[in-house]
Amino acid sequence: MSITQRDRDLGTGYAMKPSTTRSELTSVGRGTPMGELLRRYWHPVGLLNDAADIPRKVRVLGEDLVLFRDRHGRAGLLHARCCHRGTTLYYGKVEEDGIRCCYHGWKFDTEGRCLEQPCEPEGGLFKDKVRQPWYPVQERYGLIFAYLGPAEKKPALPRYECLENMDDGEFVEADDSSIGGGGPVIIPCNWLQHFENVVDPYHVPVLHGSFSGPQFTNMMASMPEVRFEMSPRGVTVRSIRHQDDGKVFYRVTEAVLPTLRGAQSARCAIRPRRIDRLDAADRRHLVPDLGCAPNSTENSGGT
Repeated sequence: MSITQRDRDLGTGYAMKPSTTRSELTSVGRGTPMGELLRRYWHPVGLLNDAADIPRKVRVLGEDLVLFRDRHGRAGLLHARCCHRGTTLYYGKVEEDGIRCCYHGWKFDTEGRCLEQPCEPEGGLFKDKVRQPWYPVQERYGLIFAYLGPAEKKPALPRYECLENMDDGEFVEADDSSIGGGGPVIIPCNWLQHFENVVDPYHVPVLHGSFSGPQFTNMMASMPEVRFEMSPRGVTVRSIRHQDDGKVFYRVTEAVLPTLRGAQSARCAIRPRRIDRLDAADRRHLVPDLGCAPNSTENSGGT
């Protein structure tokens, strides 16, 4: 391949440099720098109702898992492939105290302990030596959170003041859609592509304000004056939008490291008391919303 100066001067695609990839921030598998960093935090992996008596596929930090809830009400998150013969537990049967593999019937509880091996002599003489890989889960704010890291590094599951102390008329609504991603539960992109977008207010009047008409409140369609600040939690973006009628729309968004964003609802801008949005930046976006007060005049429900 020979690229001449004329090719470069013409600016054709033939003169493009070969693409390269830097994966320090984008690869999230176990053992990678970012994968290990993210595995020191709790991550939302489903809504409360996602853990039910029918196994649900979950993919988190590059790992394929199965989420379920036994008949005692305990949520479990196990690796998708049975440790016996590799059959997917997605086709397993949830029972009183665990999930049973559809192939040879091995049954595991919510922490991966093998309870039964029906095809083995005397019901499984070595079942106590078997453990299906699993992850701890906790339930809060209408979501199921999982910790995928080393046990000695496990932190407390955070509580957020905006979701704990609410004024009259405010409420928490768990949601698995994503305004930023257009609504789908699974977004086919790397987690960083979506997260870095949180601190980019300039694309809003172009992409969300003109190409398909105003997708958010009309007040978001004007080009903002922006100030960026470091905060104790990450990066804060302060945006001021001057309206044609002389009003000023002031909006604050915060990218909270490593994967959260705190933002006012983009669809609720008329006299809200307080609006906070807490998003998890992963391929699945699980959001506890603090909704607008019922007396708001625009979109009184959570988004």
